[in-house]
Amino acid sequence: MCKNNCTRLWMKRWLVTMAAVPVLVSGLAASDLGKRLSIRFAPGGIMALGGSYSDTAKLSNVVNLGAGLSLGLRYQMNEDFILELGYDFCWLSVKGDSQPFAYKEQNPALNLQMLTVNGIFFLMSGYSLEPYLTLGAGLYPWEFSQVPLWGSPWPAPAKPEENFSGRSLGLNIGLGVDASLFSKFAV
Repeated sequence: MCKNNCTRLWMKRWLVTMAAVPVLVSGLAASDLGKRLSIRFAPGGIMALGGSYSDTAKLSNVVNLGAGLSLGLRYQMNEDFILELGYDFCWLSVKGDSQPFAYKEQNPALNLQMLTVNGIFFLMSGYSLEPYLTLGAGLYPWEFSQVPLWGSPWPAPAKPEENFSGRSLGLNIGLGVDASLFSKFAV
C-alpha cells in the first residue's frame, strides 16, 4: 500500500524542491556561483535498452520508443562539462500485442519518472550547435498505466493482486545537441 503512496509523496517533495530552485538561482545571480547555475527545460526521447517485463519478455520488446519532458538544475564546472540534477517524466506506449486486453482501447503506457545526477560532456563548445554526451545515474519510479499519462496502474502479470509499478536504481546515457538561439537561451 505504501509503495505507490510513498512514491507519490516523494515525487511531490521532489517537485516542490525543483520549483524552489528558480528562487534560489535568482538570489545567487549576482554572485559568481549564480553565473555558473542555469535551469534546463527540454523535450526528449527515450528508448528501453535493458530491463524485463516478465520472466520471458524483455522490456525493449514490449514498449515503443517514447517521449519525455525534462527539468534540470545545471552547474557549469568549466566550458566543456556541466553537472546536472534532473527530473524527467517519460512515457513509452505499449506495443499492441503486449497490451492487456482490458486496456487496448485506452492506449496503455509505461510511465517513467527519472530523478538523476548527470555529467554532461560537450564535444564542441562555443558554437551555435553544441553536441554533447550525457552520463548519469538515478532513481526511476515507474508504472504500467492503463492510459498514456497518469492513469491507474494495471495488475502485475505474475501477481494480479499487486500493481505493476515500482522503483529502480539505474544508469543512463544519452546524446544531444544544445542549439543557442540567443546569448541566454538555448534548446
